Amino acid sequence: MVKERSFLHHSFNRGENGQENLMWKKEADDRISEHRQRDLVINVTNGEKKPIAGIEVEIKQIRHEFAFGSAMNDQVLFNQQYADFFVKHFNWAVFENEAKWYANEPERGKITYEKADAMLNFADRHQLPVRGHALFWEVEDANPSWLRSLPNHEVYEAMKNRLEHAGNHFKGRFRHWDVNNEMMHGSFFKDRFGKNIWKWMYEETKKIDPQALLFVNDYNVISYGEHHAYKAHINELRQLGAPIEAIGVQGHFEERVDPVIVKERLDVLAELGLPIWVTEYDSVHPDPNRRADNLEALYRVAFSHPAVKGVLMWGFWAGAHWRGEHAAIVNYDWSLNEAGRRYEKLLNEWTTQRVEKTDANGHVKCPAFHGTYEIRIGKENKMLKQETIELDSNEQTPFQLDVILPQEG
Repeated sequence: MVKERSFLHHSFNRGENGQENLMWKKEADDRISEHRQRDLVINVTNGEKKPIAGIEVEIKQIRHEFAFGSAMNDQVLFNQQYADFFVKHFNWAVFENEAKWYANEPERGKITYEKADAMLNFADRHQLPVRGHALFWEVEDANPSWLRSLPNHEVYEAMKNRLEHAGNHFKGRFRHWDVNNEMMHGSFFKDRFGKNIWKWMYEETKKIDPQALLFVNDYNVISYGEHHAYKAHINELRQLGAPIEAIGVQGHFEERVDPVIVKERLDVLAELGLPIWVTEYDSVHPDPNRRADNLEALYRVAFSHPAVKGVLMWGFWAGAHWRGEHAAIVNYDWSLNEAGRRYEKLLNEWTTQRVEKTDANGHVKCPAFHGTYEIRIGKENKMLKQETIELDSNEQTPFQLDVILPQEG
């Protein structure tokens, strides 16, 4: 993760009177309705299979299928406000530094996973899936200082050791692995061993942890326009034989996020047919209203794009943000700024919570966002039945839930 170059020449609100602004938003909302929702049909009958009208049905989404996540650092281990905020606002996590090589082996041969393990335990307690970031890092300065001074044959031995130790230690605990971070912007391993070392990294990681989804992860892709270069880079990796399974795009923006341009860049990457994750989002602006507009532009476009499976912001609190308070959605005193309020508003907009009554045919039907639901059936303030269902995106047909209530009397 490296600060990205800005593209100040693109305007957030292009076109007179904001018409183009309104157009992109409507188009995004139409795609959200198409790609992020599924009809939910609840049929309530009695033991004789006769429909029951006027039954109250509460539909409550308790988890999103789409990943709304954040980077997490060791504040989560000792700062209760940080921990509470994380659990309330995010459903995925990635460690900011604690699974990187320099954090796990600060001195050669002295390996520690203490912080990473404690953070994984926290995530497990709160049912937060975690991305693995990063097994290797192609940028020279991001590698352990002791590694950079070794001769090539010892670098290779150290790499094998890193794979064996970290790969097996974290096996089954990370859903994803950023196998070799930022290969478009570094050449530490490639300069020593050639591009085939990249294939080796991916193949060996897949052997050790076959369940983890293997990512490329790089910057300047959606924020500066290196999307065509990234697509060519991924194709080259696949031609080498590297098992690339998903695309990570960092999104470290400066003053403006242009939603139209971000969508165009995502469209190019989507041609590869792989799932896309916005793995590191933030934008820096002293005006929290502008920050909020940027956040909404990125999230609305990403959530509307069928290839995108999640967005993880790279930090949230002013007191522990790598880019400072002007990138945060939460102020030092834990009050939400406008960017934080906008984030909560978007989550509310994309969460299905409603209470309906069955019609004459015993039916309730509504569009619902993909995720996990608690369905409560009741009458006159009395709960009669409760079900938990998974409304996933794998099927386009309506989800049918048949509820049979016991005969009264």
